[in-house]
Amino acid sequence: MDTRVLANLLKIAEEKSITRAAEKLYLTQSALNQQLLRVERELGTELFTRGKYRCTPTRAGEIFLEGARRILAIKQETFSRISDLTGTFKGVLAVGVTPVRGPDMFVHVYPAFYQQHPNLSLVPHILSVAEQQERLRTGQLDMGFMALFKSQRDENQYLDLYEEEIVLAIPQNWDLSSLGMHRQPDTGRLAFSLEKLKDRPMVLLNRGTTMRPVLDRLFAKCGVTPKVLFEAVNPTTILDMVRTGLCCGFVAEASAAAYGQGIQYLSLEKPLRWDVAAAFPKGARISRVEREFVKAAREYWKENALM
Repeated sequence: MDTRVLANLLKIAEEKSITRAAEKLYLTQSALNQQLLRVERELGTELFTRGKYRCTPTRAGEIFLEGARRILAIKQETFSRISDLTGTFKGVLAVGVTPVRGPDMFVHVYPAFYQQHPNLSLVPHILSVAEQQERLRTGQLDMGFMALFKSQRDENQYLDLYEEEIVLAIPQNWDLSSLGMHRQPDTGRLAFSLEKLKDRPMVLLNRGTTMRPVLDRLFAKCGVTPKVLFEAVNPTTILDMVRTGLCCGFVAEASAAAYGQGIQYLSLEKPLRWDVAAAFPKGARISRVEREFVKAAREYWKENALM
C-alpha cells in the first residue's frame, strides 16, 4: 500500500473530517474520499463512521491507524539511517514549537539550516506542550520544542537543552521590605518566601499552560490563595501589566530577558526551575540532521533568550 495513502488517512483521523483533511493535504474532497473507499473495499470493512460534521474511527479503523503509524515510523527510521550513512538528507520533518519562544527561534535558525540541507523541509507547527506531546505519541510530529517540568513528561523521549528559572516580576517602585528577602548565592538575585505574596495582586498564565498547575500546587502547599486579577495567554501580557505598577506575576527567564525597564525580578526561596527540551516519539531514532537542528536551537536560545 502507498505510504502516502496511509499518511492521508491519518490526516482524516487528525482533522476528524474528510473535508478539512483534504484542505490541509491540498487534495479535492472527492480524491481523498476515493482513497479511503479503496482501502475500505480492500479490507472489507469501514474505517470511519461518517457523521454530518465529524468522522470517527471504527474499531477496525483504530487498528488500521495504529498499524499505519507503525509503518510510517519504520519508513522514517529506515530513511533516517540511510540519510545518516550517505549524508543526503531529503524529505519533510514536522517540528512542533510553542507559541511564545518557538517561532522566533525557528525563523532565526532555519535559514542557515536550509543552506546546509536544501533538500530537507522543516515544517513548523505552533502548538501547546500538551498538543505537541499528543502529536508526538500519534506520529504526527517528528520532533517538538517545549518547556516543562520533569513531572510533566510522558512516554515520549526528551533531550534537555538547558534549565531555566521561573521568576517573579514585580514593579520597580514596589516596597519590598515586607517580603523578608535574602540574596541567592548562585544567581545573586533577591529571593523571597511565597507566603509573602498573600495580599499582592497578580496576573498568572492560564491553566492550560505547563507553568500554572505547578504554581497552583505551590500556592496550595503554603496555604496562599493568590489574588489573581486575570489569567493571561502570553507572558508578555503579564510583563506589560507589571510595568503599569498594578500587579506582579511569574514568568520564565526567557520572557524576562527582554523586559528590564520598570521591572525587577525575584527568585522563590527555593528556586523553581523547569527544562527547555527537545522531544521525540518514544523509541524513534534521532537522526544526525535532527540533532543538528536541536543543537542550533539550543545555541540560539542560550545566546539570545536568557537573562
